[in-house]
Amino acid sequence: MTRSHAFLLLSLFGILALPMRAQTQIGGGTCNSSSLDGAYSFTLTGRQLTATGTFPNVLQANGSITFGGESKVAMTMTANTNQGLATPVSWSGTYSVQANCAGVVNVTTGNTTALTLAVYNQGHGFLITGTDATYSYTGGGNTQPATCMASLLSDVYTFNSTGYTLSGSAVNGFGDAAGLLQFDGQSNVVANFTLSSGGGQTASAIALTGTYSVGSTCLGSATLTDSKSNSYTMTISISNSNKVSTAGFDLLLAQASKLIMSGAGHAAYGQPVASAALRRPVGALPAGRSPQPLLEAAYRGE
Repeated sequence: MTRSHAFLLLSLFGILALPMRAQTQIGGGTCNSSSLDGAYSFTLTGRQLTATGTFPNVLQANGSITFGGESKVAMTMTANTNQGLATPVSWSGTYSVQANCAGVVNVTTGNTTALTLAVYNQGHGFLITGTDATYSYTGGGNTQPATCMASLLSDVYTFNSTGYTLSGSAVNGFGDAAGLLQFDGQSNVVANFTLSSGGGQTASAIALTGTYSVGSTCLGSATLTDSKSNSYTMTISISNSNKVSTAGFDLLLAQASKLIMSGAGHAAYGQPVASAALRRPVGALPAGRSPQPLLEAAYRGE
């Protein structure tokens, strides 16, 4: 062995002998498993990607998730996939949360998977990711009111959503929508929105009318049709507030073999207004304006 070779070998041993720098750990906080307690709205999206960049399976679901009782968790959802719409899904298992507000949900019934959990806003919300044998998932939720009814949705709501366009059961593109929803507090709903899809297609203005219902568990559904009698389904999971003026919700919008989308809605008149001259009771309509013309004027940007 030459002198230079010996020096290099000794240097290498010296490098290997140096202690490895420990990975910085984000810690602290005051979370534990009881930080999540009770019923939360829940939205979940999943997708399966092939090596060629296609999506053989996609999923969008919403519903509710209940934490508590010896770290047990139960999920009740309605799922839309490229294979079918409005499929009931029930998962259950256990969960745990560390002091740094990170945790895990172990689903053992209805599916088998471990989902990564992150708690925020003092336990009023959470984020979730993970995989199972089919999908890569992302989602989250927010606390739900103790009870709900149809009258909780009684106003104009802005909404946006994103998802997939379909040809039969095959995913053939992406779609995004934004617009307005109006619920009358009883059973009637109107939707005006613009749908933008990929592949150079022109954005389309869509108007729907139909009926809706909301159960005491803050889950609801709607059936709508357009001017050509095409049917759409909507599922709703209410969160955030038991006040009409600030209620928000997760939604799924779908048309069989054509479209599945997932998004959120927010009360349009719950926010502060810039001008005192425009102020009126929260959720109230301008004087002399009926709900339908108001919705149509807002949709036109007036």
